[in-house]
Amino acid sequence: MAVLIHTADLHLGRMLYGERLLSDQAAILDQLKAAIIAESADALLIAGDVFDRAVPPAEAVDLLDEFLTAVVRDLDVPVVMIPGNHDSADRLGFGSRLLGDKLHIVADMDRADQPLVIEDDHGPVSIHGLPYLEPARVRALVGDQSIRTQDDAHRAMLARIGEPKPGERRVLVAHAFVSGGLESDSERPLSIGGLDTVEASTLNGFDFVALGHLHRPQSVSTEAIQYSGSPLRYSISECGYTKSFTRIELGAPGVVQVSRLPVHAPRDLVLIEGTLDELLADPSRARPADLVVARLSDKGPVHNAMQRLRDHWPNAVHVERVHTVHADATPLSGLDHRSMTVEALFQTFFEAIEGEAMNPEETAILSEIIESLGAEASDR
Repeated sequence: MAVLIHTADLHLGRMLYGERLLSDQAAILDQLKAAIIAESADALLIAGDVFDRAVPPAEAVDLLDEFLTAVVRDLDVPVVMIPGNHDSADRLGFGSRLLGDKLHIVADMDRADQPLVIEDDHGPVSIHGLPYLEPARVRALVGDQSIRTQDDAHRAMLARIGEPKPGERRVLVAHAFVSGGLESDSERPLSIGGLDTVEASTLNGFDFVALGHLHRPQSVSTEAIQYSGSPLRYSISECGYTKSFTRIELGAPGVVQVSRLPVHAPRDLVLIEGTLDELLADPSRARPADLVVARLSDKGPVHNAMQRLRDHWPNAVHVERVHTVHADATPLSGLDHRSMTVEALFQTFFEAIEGEAMNPEETAILSEIIESLGAEASDR
């Protein structure tokens, strides 16, 4: 059998709420190296968005260089890597033709039909890389003006790879939004108007498809089509599920077993919700080292919220305020504000913001403030 480890969406060099994540990403890559050793992996698959932007910071490039050197040279494990929509294919693919079979970077679409081949007791396994596809570039490459969508582009490029031979085992590494996949808030849209989706049936003909782009680990349509997800949380919408690497075990043709290897972030992104006093009363809601986003439900003013949160969680990174607004609460619409007293104007404003009228105590305080302001004005 052949054992493969699949990851994607590393986004090396990314910042979150202004916080640098490179040390966290280095720790994750250490865990990935440990998983390769523990699982006796025959190859590592990295399905795009290796960097967070087309021109990554030098520290991110150094980190990737150290990691790939350790895996390919020290562990003698081959790597198949492709660019995603965040990467520059030209930069990621620099020198790829000189790097040999152990580091198989498929940044050029012309190389999609040139697989990395590994061997096990059942024979060869061909691993094809398919870089993130822009329909216009595929259209120019194959000379077909009818190619307009991501699905069109993938069908055209997979046609160049060709059909599998009898008994052949094939793996595809790709970066795309396959129809039916579940999104989070941290993926950059590939296009607009539904033109970015690829049908799962387009990917037929492979024993396993290792995908990048969506940050939630998941299968799409079949267990043989998998997103590994990002190994770190890059938005609070990702707080509801476990991050992982994907382990693929290929047996005889058509026999595939998939499992998840949990990832343990040194500083997890954690969302905590409630009033500020409630959050401060329960420090166990997050670890002291975690990156904390606080969603406050306080109705009144909150003073020094971030500083008070950082007394418990030094890496608190963001504070949100939650306001309850009822759909039918529109007391400001259709009013002639010129005919209203200051007191009536403020009461209407209060109701629009809070979704409920001022209570007698609040009304009395407002009256006292307005009277005192009027007295000060008359003394001038």
